[in-house]
Amino acid sequence: MNRREFLGAAAAISLTGRAVSPFSIPGQTSSTGRNLIPQRLSTAPNYWCTWAVQNYRFGEGKQAIDVTRLEGDSGAGLAHDAMNGEALFGAQGWAKTFHSRTRNELYLLLDDGWEAEGTATFKLDHAKFPSFRGPNEERLRSLNREAQRLGWRGAALWCRNTPGGSRDLALEDECSKAGISYWKIDIGDPEFNLLRVRNKERIPLTLEHVYGEPPTNGNWRLDGRFGPQGWDSRRMEILRHTDVYRTYDVTSILSLPTTLDRVNELLRSAAGHSEIHSLLNVEDEVYVAAVLGCTMGVMRHPLIGLRPGDDPDLFFNGPRKTKRRMDEVVRAQRWQRIAAPFAAGVGSFEASDEILTDGWKFASGETWQHGLVGSTVWQSAPAVIARNMALPEVTAIDGEKPFVFAARFPNGAVAVGVHERTHPGRGWYLPRCRVTVHVDDASGPFGIFGEFDRLTLDFDRPVQNRRLLAQDLAGEKSVDITAPAEISRTSVSFGGQLLREVGLHNRSAGDLSSPGLVLVLM
Repeated sequence: MNRREFLGAAAAISLTGRAVSPFSIPGQTSSTGRNLIPQRLSTAPNYWCTWAVQNYRFGEGKQAIDVTRLEGDSGAGLAHDAMNGEALFGAQGWAKTFHSRTRNELYLLLDDGWEAEGTATFKLDHAKFPSFRGPNEERLRSLNREAQRLGWRGAALWCRNTPGGSRDLALEDECSKAGISYWKIDIGDPEFNLLRVRNKERIPLTLEHVYGEPPTNGNWRLDGRFGPQGWDSRRMEILRHTDVYRTYDVTSILSLPTTLDRVNELLRSAAGHSEIHSLLNVEDEVYVAAVLGCTMGVMRHPLIGLRPGDDPDLFFNGPRKTKRRMDEVVRAQRWQRIAAPFAAGVGSFEASDEILTDGWKFASGETWQHGLVGSTVWQSAPAVIARNMALPEVTAIDGEKPFVFAARFPNGAVAVGVHERTHPGRGWYLPRCRVTVHVDDASGPFGIFGEFDRLTLDFDRPVQNRRLLAQDLAGEKSVDITAPAEISRTSVSFGGQLLREVGLHNRSAGDLSSPGLVLVLM
């Protein structure tokens, strides 16, 4: 679709949402009434996973809680026990109350605890889900239909090690007939038998594989690097064979640098190998997914204050306050209607030589890995990474830089993001910066995520007579920002206040999300 077709389609879109309040830059921006976000839903294999909220259930309403019970195998067992039909589909169930604005584009993924008789039987536990009756295939079909009735894209399922052999075909076929089309495979299927069976029988099923990682990279007492991934490494072997490769477990507070460095090394090895068709899933780092063309395994949820004391939550804690950043999921998901995730082997990859190192001293109740409690943990990643384009130029204003990442998508869209830093005693702060992105001949649209002191888009052609429309990705109406933008012959520059005003224009009450907007040049 060319730019005119895209904008024409966008103009006809009508989505339900909240009223748009006036901007605080009077006389410089004006609503166009045009929606820049396509009506067609994203088909990217994204999901919301129940695992984090399962881990938050134990201790609700109690006077006190021993946080060590939430760690390791003990915590995993409690989470396993927390999964049931009432928690998921009851009057205040997770499936009924979470992610109402994005669930039609997300699978509802049931994690450990939904199965009977093991972790790879694919038998829906009748004791936990008594309302779904009949043979197992019919129970799975009812599960999927209930998820869809509540507005989700459908149900998806977690498993551990799979049975193997001919039994794999029976399970895949049963799930397919029940309408289940996504499996999250946690370490199992080492010989990729599921993929061979799926391909041979042409079963419509997307398979996600992982390499089991600790929640931190490398030597976390030093710099915490993930390390190069050779072509023959086990991680690259998995990446070459699977549909989706999930970057796996992280700590809540240092999730960003841990995930970015894994993405950095995997894409560095995969880039340019067109035979690699798999997508990277970066779990709950939704803006990383949006900008870098990855998929999302969303786990954040809005439940706060249900546990005693300081409300410990080993999956979402610390100064980032992720559970109060639900709008980020909306913005990331809607950007993927414009710019779909693309395979790890597509195009080129660049990373800066400059490395940023973040750290945190973990207290009890801040991580499920007990060995990290009381220690200062360091995790590092390149300061700037980019797919299919030159590295953005980043100028620090106060001497320190944020993480910056960008990508050019196969359809001509470009996205750029900045993310905050974390240091012991000072978490989730954003160093001020000016960023220049060399978009060259990219047609756009352009996705802008996070906060900049100034952002410049540098083109290889004249743009001085173009009209600029921008829109909060959580909203429905664009505004004309031609006047407040600074336009030269081949570049467009925006001040941080303008980007913040547009990118948070439709924020939900009390939400702390970073800005996210789409920009088009007319």
